[in-house]
Amino acid sequence: MLQGLTFNTADEIEAAFRAGAISGPEYQNQLARVRAGIKQYEEQYPGRAFTGELVGGLVPTAAALIAAPFTGGATGPAAVAGATRTAAALPGLGTNILRGMGYGAASGAAAGAGGAEGGLGNRALGATIGGGAGLVFGGAAPAVTSAVGTGGRKALEATGLLQPVDAATKAQELIAKKLAQEGISPQELAMRQANIVKTLGARDETLADIGGESMRRLARGSMAIPNAAQTDVRQMLTERAVGTGPRITRDITELTAIGERDINEVANEIIQRRALQAEPLYKQALSFGQVNSFAIDNLLKKSKDIQNALSDARRLPQYIDLPDNDMILLDKAYKYVGDMANEARKSGKGSRASDLDNLRVSLLNAISDKDTGVPVYREAVKVFADESLLKDALEMGSKNFLKKTPSAISKELQKFPGDAEREMYRLGAVQSLRDEIYGMRETANIADKFLNNREMRDRMKTIFNSTGEYEAFVKNLERERQMAVTRSRIEGGSPTAPIQQDIAELQGPSPSEVIQAGTQMVRGDLIGGGMSMMRQLAPRLQGMNENVAESISRSVLDPSFAQQQQFLMSLTPVMDELRKRAMQQQVRAAGTSTTAGQLVPGLLD
Repeated sequence: MLQGLTFNTADEIEAAFRAGAISGPEYQNQLARVRAGIKQYEEQYPGRAFTGELVGGLVPTAAALIAAPFTGGATGPAAVAGATRTAAALPGLGTNILRGMGYGAASGAAAGAGGAEGGLGNRALGATIGGGAGLVFGGAAPAVTSAVGTGGRKALEATGLLQPVDAATKAQELIAKKLAQEGISPQELAMRQANIVKTLGARDETLADIGGESMRRLARGSMAIPNAAQTDVRQMLTERAVGTGPRITRDITELTAIGERDINEVANEIIQRRALQAEPLYKQALSFGQVNSFAIDNLLKKSKDIQNALSDARRLPQYIDLPDNDMILLDKAYKYVGDMANEARKSGKGSRASDLDNLRVSLLNAISDKDTGVPVYREAVKVFADESLLKDALEMGSKNFLKKTPSAISKELQKFPGDAEREMYRLGAVQSLRDEIYGMRETANIADKFLNNREMRDRMKTIFNSTGEYEAFVKNLERERQMAVTRSRIEGGSPTAPIQQDIAELQGPSPSEVIQAGTQMVRGDLIGGGMSMMRQLAPRLQGMNENVAESISRSVLDPSFAQQQQFLMSLTPVMDELRKRAMQQQVRAAGTSTTAGQLVPGLLD
């Protein structure tokens, strides 16, 4: 029995105690006597010898089974564990198989080396054979014991000797495992979602949208199994998709402070507000009288466009006697040049429009020069331009906005001398976006159109008044995209093969697949058999019926934020229990793998 317990080294340990040394002639003499006694006993009582060694080899398994109920720790620490710790505490069967291969190889190598007699070469050969065999049997042990344990549990449930897990509890366990795969605890997910809702407002998001791809696959698997929740969930997904356009439009209008109003109404409001703000500034500037400066005289003398503007203004009696450099006439000339630039732009005369824009900027700089001009005039223009110029800016912003490059948009905005014209341009761009969204299919993935294209994102950035507004808009777009992805996973395309895989992960492989993979490994195909074993058993042996599917569907596809928060909080004790169970499973797997690793060296010995 000690031979089995000490990996076939009890004879050497006994000889060392008898000789008082671990080498030398006396040690060799004692070792020969001990081994002769063991061989004599094996020959005289072969059954007892084999049984004793087998019992000794089973001690690691027995110790693991005894220790397992006391492992796992209290639930308190798990309640505050971080995402990484939570995920690490829930290893899949594939992880236990890999660990079992390590335990088995180590115990097999130790037993093989300990059972070999002779020099270092013989022991190295024994360790190699034992380690290779232990690798196979140690890796297979967790899979076989898990399959046997699952089969036994199902048999006991079928006979009524064991109470089966109810659908709600099973659903909670599956959801908790998916959160663990994503590396996040229920508390952390609940807190993250609460912060998002507080900052950006509520959305009809579900746990499948916010819980990562593992949670989304769980939802797809549950919806692939006929259950009572399917009709309600599919209706919710459709209604949510139809509401995407209005929600994105609302984000644009609210974040740009336009609100859900008619664009022309907002434009008139801006014009009136800007006119009232600029009125005292214009009054002060126009009362200045004549502006005497070389820059003004030069423009008046050389620019035919400005001369035409002055002639046009003098058609009115109140302006006929004013000198050319009077502020009233200069203001008329400035606005007249602006009108001409916009008319040229509308007519497709881009070069002419650009020249007039430059002329207007030069005239503004000359009029508002801080040393020789009227600086307050620049302030007045910045607050409010002529109403016709503002309407033109509105039209320019709405015309082909989504076809312009971001650099072209920036250039157009830079040409406006005042904030009023820029505000009207952005208002026109908002109208263009509204029209585009209204023209898209009701259930289209609108968020992708604005997020997947860098040029589109840069173009969108120009219509917001601040970086914060734009970032908030993008975050809400990303939320909409995640909702669209969830719907496409469940309803879109031809997902037969992926859905079958999802269901297989939920229901688990049959015992015959486990045995077949084990046979493949025993025959010598260690890599192929091991990969097959891990591929079949990694998702864990777990079943799902229509009741569990319904519970999962209603839990992970519920758009109510309050219900999500409540449900996530209820997952904390479930996660704690899974963590404890996983730790116990690891202990048991380590014991069985260590024992299994010694099996072949013991039989060979």
